[in-house]
Amino acid sequence: MNLHALRIFTKVADLGSITAAANELRLSQPAVTIQIRNLEKELGLQLTKSKGRGIQLTEEGRFVYEQGQRLFHLEAQIEDKLKAFVAKEEKIHIATSYIPINYVLPEYIANYKLMYPGVEFYVSLGNVKSVEDKIRNYEADFGFVVQSNIGHEDLYFEKLMEIEFAFIAHPSHPLANQSVSLSALSKEELIYREEGSSTRDLLEAVFYAQNCPLPKIGLQMQGLFESLKAVEAGYGIVLAPLLSVTNSIETKKLAPIFIKNVEIKQSLFICTRKSELTNPKFVSYLQEHFISK
Repeated sequence: MNLHALRIFTKVADLGSITAAANELRLSQPAVTIQIRNLEKELGLQLTKSKGRGIQLTEEGRFVYEQGQRLFHLEAQIEDKLKAFVAKEEKIHIATSYIPINYVLPEYIANYKLMYPGVEFYVSLGNVKSVEDKIRNYEADFGFVVQSNIGHEDLYFEKLMEIEFAFIAHPSHPLANQSVSLSALSKEELIYREEGSSTRDLLEAVFYAQNCPLPKIGLQMQGLFESLKAVEAGYGIVLAPLLSVTNSIETKKLAPIFIKNVEIKQSLFICTRKSELTNPKFVSYLQEHFISK
């Protein structure tokens, strides 16, 4: 495959415009168009179609674009790693969902920095799918996710710890500090997390597993912190990891609701690429710590 043409095509797909890509690449528009047509001819596929003043990718074009992104992200990662080796530096790119970076990882990142002051950490935050995508596309070295069901042909998941979840309400809520059935809770208004959130998936799985109807959506909010703030202000019930509310429960800003005969847990996984032959030092450091716990 002509990698020069693939690079140009990937840039056009990124910007959605031949004109914009030509300007950024400092090429003429006809030169960019010729490279895309040559790539289509080489592959025997139509990759783009016109859409107003821009272009739209075909199904085949989206696949080629995604693979091109992965390839060039890998190229950039190799260059960064080689530069780091020459400069005797360590750069760590982590993709993580909300819970790990807010309640688990800071202690270990801080301790690692104290042991290796020259290391540089770069952390990107997203939901489970975006974390997996960043690792697969070589935009991150590895990642951390909290979820129940895992599995991806390109990725390896190793469980580090179990995280307990509970339904949380304001102390003035009639169900606060009470032990109730899940069916009773299904009659209440809950705060739901956004689509794609592992916590939302967990909430739905809990009710489905017990053959209970899902509670009414009182609010849908993006972010655990924002959801808890709404509950703290006096509205609704939210499913949250206990480690995120321990202090608020102790200070009586929030209160748990105990569900009879239901234990709610998810696992914290470290996520790496199956293609990697060795783990980064920080991953090995975490593995040693959690295994010894």
